[in-house]
Amino acid sequence: MNKHHLKYMLEDTKQGLKRNRSSSIASVILLCIALCLIGFVLLMRTFLSDTIDYIESQLAMKVYVEEGLVEQIADILQEQSYVTSVEIETGEEMINGLAFFFKGKEHLLEAFTDGSVEDAVKFQIKDESLMSMIAENLEQINGITKVIYPQQMAEVLASWLTKVEVYGTIAIIVFFILAFIMVYITFHLARYQRNRELKVKLYLGMNPKLVRMQFLLEGLVLGLLGGILAIGLIVVVYNVVFVKIQQEIPYIGQVSVTDVFIVVCIQFVVAVAISLLASHFSTRKLINDV
Repeated sequence: MNKHHLKYMLEDTKQGLKRNRSSSIASVILLCIALCLIGFVLLMRTFLSDTIDYIESQLAMKVYVEEGLVEQIADILQEQSYVTSVEIETGEEMINGLAFFFKGKEHLLEAFTDGSVEDAVKFQIKDESLMSMIAENLEQINGITKVIYPQQMAEVLASWLTKVEVYGTIAIIVFFILAFIMVYITFHLARYQRNRELKVKLYLGMNPKLVRMQFLLEGLVLGLLGGILAIGLIVVVYNVVFVKIQQEIPYIGQVSVTDVFIVVCIQFVVAVAISLLASHFSTRKLINDV
């Protein structure tokens, strides 16, 4: 294929997309939505995975106790061989720790706590594998109202992560199918609208492979447009949402620039692949039948 063929194909691609402007725009939008979903799900998965790792790395357990028993419970725990350190956390200290999240809205914090937050005893253990067993035993002790340990929070986050993956994957599949169908329909319409033109080209001896390449080039353009839009939106989401969260609460989770780069690469590859496949399958048989 020489430069004249390439120039002709580029011009024909431009005209083809203009003739099917509405369906082309719909294809690009659906591709963009699908790619944004997969990008967001991947970033959220990375973020929550780091959060789970952080929580599990903290060996501290916490028990809430009835009023007046906090020092007694702390002394009992201090004597246990599996405990390395013990610290008392009063209800007031707990409220002060939450105040960070209620800046400018202290009245909400007061309404939330209602002034009745129980005192707690925080302690670290030597072997984190014993946490579940220790928690079960502590829950049976009179005066202890609640036992909290990292694995519990990790399990909750893992449950959220599973839901994000399941529902996110379903949404991604649905939008990918819709995007594929839209691109498929776009090129079916283009093929029928240009039926006479294609017949003339083929009767004059134009290689069917070049004709297919014109449609593949149109599919590539649609994929690139949808991919670029989705990549741009994911970069914005990363900088506006994830970076801000990491600056405010750095110990919760981290999404690195490398993670974002991997995600946008996946978006780009998927965008090109789905458009090329849709344009290929929508025109393969029809061009063969001309």
